[in-house]
Amino acid sequence: MRNLLLSTLLLVGCASGTKVMQKENLKANSEKAMKAPYVLLISIDGYRWDYTKKYQPKFLSKFQYEGASLKSLRPSYPTKTFPNHLSIMTGRYPMNHGIVANGFYAPDLKKSYSLRDRNAVENGDFYLSLPLWGLAERQGMRTATYFWPGSEAEIQGQRPSYYLRYNHGTKHEERIKTVESWFKLPEEKRPHFATLYFHDVDSAGHNYGPDSKEVEAAIHKVDKSIEKLVTNLEKLELPLNIVIVSDHGMAALKKENFELVAKDKAQNKLIQDNFIVKGKGPIIQFYSKETGKISLKESLSILNKNAKNYRCYFGNKTPKKLNFRNHPRVGDMVCIAKKDWSIGITDISVPKGNHGWSQYDGNDMHAIFYAKGPQFKRSYQLGTRNNTNIYPLLAKVLGLDLDVKIDGKLKYMSSLLK
Repeated sequence: MRNLLLSTLLLVGCASGTKVMQKENLKANSEKAMKAPYVLLISIDGYRWDYTKKYQPKFLSKFQYEGASLKSLRPSYPTKTFPNHLSIMTGRYPMNHGIVANGFYAPDLKKSYSLRDRNAVENGDFYLSLPLWGLAERQGMRTATYFWPGSEAEIQGQRPSYYLRYNHGTKHEERIKTVESWFKLPEEKRPHFATLYFHDVDSAGHNYGPDSKEVEAAIHKVDKSIEKLVTNLEKLELPLNIVIVSDHGMAALKKENFELVAKDKAQNKLIQDNFIVKGKGPIIQFYSKETGKISLKESLSILNKNAKNYRCYFGNKTPKKLNFRNHPRVGDMVCIAKKDWSIGITDISVPKGNHGWSQYDGNDMHAIFYAKGPQFKRSYQLGTRNNTNIYPLLAKVLGLDLDVKIDGKLKYMSSLLK
């Protein structure tokens, strides 16, 4: 009885000191799960589709050449970190999985979400689709996540068997040791699906731009860490498939390419008085306040008047190809900047690199997909595919029943498999 009164989260200490969270009442892998292959999904945040050719990282270049890959991975809109990690992990567009930006307002919950808000990130009500780890856990397969967005929340009653609270400063060595330790667990406790996340390339891209020596250095740092991990995992002789992806690309920006959406103080006050405003840079979302006194039609007219490098839409009238409409969290109005332009309600600091623009406006927002292992073809490449198609592909590799609604389709990626 005493165990039943414990918190639903138990702490398991790693040798390195990092605390790995483990869900309560953890069950062993089912007999079916123990017969399945293994998948390690590695995300390199902000790794643009052409970085491997541009910067020639030794291991990733070899991994791409020897394995199955895409020419580029098309992210979902908006091309931001949390929306796209969730699109990869749920097979759904952001308007369907609910994480429509790194920061947004949810009228259905009457709450705001931000990737920096611990309470919001761990609140499962924000997440509207079941992640792949949840699908696996529900079918008797253990999973583990290392810093994947959304993995700190209980979603539809499911958590990964093992996961960690995000810590930006965690060293590569510690991440690698933990992932290695998962695959060294006894068979009945070993996760068949695990994830790993690296932020370095994205951080360098924002701070210095995609053409900088700092981005090159970050890529080679991550490359060496992944090589070390893969080399060590190969010694375990498991039927392990390693999939390396990124969430989006990166564009080089100019500080002068900025435009105010509210053209003067009067307009700014009018908008702020009538709307909850979220976002800046590539996209701004507007949510009507209950106390608002101005019509949406009039508001949209004000925002679009004298607009040069952006366009504002009603939330249900954004460009159809973006698959970003008809959900309260998208907003009542959305302002979308032209490629490589930044917008704001007030002045903002324009970074040297950023992302978030349309995935159909050039390739700078495109990401990578490389896969290697017993289930994947060798030295095989497809063209560009949507990142929502990764979910059914990995579900197929893991032998999971796909009994949830998704936007992705296996047929667009199935030829990567043997």
